[in-house]
Amino acid sequence: MEKAQRRLFGDNLVRDSCGNLTINIDFASDNEEERWLYEDCMVGIEQTLPSGVYSSIDDINDSGCVNLIHTVFKTAVNIELPAKKSEPIVIHLLSKVRDYRTDIYIPVHARYHNPAKGGGMVRNEIPVPKVYLLCPDSRLERCDDLYAELTHPNNFCSEHVSKENCTWKEIPIIMVTAPLSWHVPVGDTEHYALVAGGTALVIALGSLYLLNTLRRYHSLAHRNNKKIS
Repeated sequence: MEKAQRRLFGDNLVRDSCGNLTINIDFASDNEEERWLYEDCMVGIEQTLPSGVYSSIDDINDSGCVNLIHTVFKTAVNIELPAKKSEPIVIHLLSKVRDYRTDIYIPVHARYHNPAKGGGMVRNEIPVPKVYLLCPDSRLERCDDLYAELTHPNNFCSEHVSKENCTWKEIPIIMVTAPLSWHVPVGDTEHYALVAGGTALVIALGSLYLLNTLRRYHSLAHRNNKKIS
């Protein structure tokens, strides 16, 4: 069974709220026949991002991941929405088996999370991806007892293609890394009164200073005009 790893990388995920989600799948096997099965196969990865995390097609295109052939967002993305008003995002990632493995990454960002009493951190759990294979010569047909046929409406075949004619196969994977979560800091609602009061005070003092400056300017201009007359 194929082994997969996922990790979040970034210089400072908490401070910058952005990083790279890496997915590494190892198809290597001591069985020579199994290794032949994967040669020249295309890999389809369906990754769902929770509502508190997003990616965009522009970020992915600019990331320069050479092993990522094509990307399709099955869900519309609005990068401006906070986590509370967002929906999970489903992304299809297309790659190829090279040297019995595939390694890809996509840039991801944490959305704004509403403050909570006491502040702290919010955990965004990133689901395990689904993995599909498309191999030449229908070679995976001999492995129907191992690989489940696609039955989901959201898969790598077009909606008008029947399950029987879909050549993508969903394959089981063993996730060898721990469940992936992204902890995002949130503000403390108890600080809102203090912040609002401080902001109001700064605005009031600034307004008084501005009014006083204008008054002094007009007084000086009036005295100068009287001297000229």
